Amino acid sequence: MRPFILPKGNPVHRIHGTQARKGLVFIPDMSGFTTLVRSTDLMAGQIITCELLAVILQHNMLGMEVAEIEGDAVFFYKWEEIPDMEALYAQFEAMKTAFDGKLRELEAQFGLQLDLHLKAIAHYGDMAEFSVGAYNKLYGEVVVEAHRLLKNNVPARSYLLVTDALQPALTGNLPIAGRSSQLCELYGGLRNLCFTYILFECLQPAAQHFC
Repeated sequence: MRPFILPKGNPVHRIHGTQARKGLVFIPDMSGFTTLVRSTDLMAGQIITCELLAVILQHNMLGMEVAEIEGDAVFFYKWEEIPDMEALYAQFEAMKTAFDGKLRELEAQFGLQLDLHLKAIAHYGDMAEFSVGAYNKLYGEVVVEAHRLLKNNVPARSYLLVTDALQPALTGNLPIAGRSSQLCELYGGLRNLCFTYILFECLQPAAQHFC
């Protein structure tokens, strides 16, 4: 099917077919970013944010595409069958290890105590793709749900959240026994969303890294 193109005189817009495809949405996001912006001068905050986003992008082991970068979060996606839990866990672990290492470097560089932690949302479902100028965008309920899931009631700052849409991946043994829990939450205008989350920090308030 040929892509739809708007009339001349407008930026080029294309709809990549009309059929939805199933794909993975994976969003790493920084906990504590608002505090960083409020408490750090503009130049230092920009450098810190840029460096931390860069290590997330550099450790994209699953070969995912980037739909957008939204302040403190990277919206990754990949058209594929449901990945297994081991692959999702390894992906987040690699990003978190690199993130924590870079964070310690930046704390030493700027003489700051940075209360930043990495979390990630993994969701799966039907999406469609379109482009606006040079930018690719995704459309679909799963996209809206993934964004809303970033604002959840998980009682931790660093975790991997995997929705029940990835249920086949969750049927095996979870990588860390005793470090996972399940929740269901109802978001306004959306269906009830259930998910499993795996903690990546100790339960003590002072802890910042792996247990």
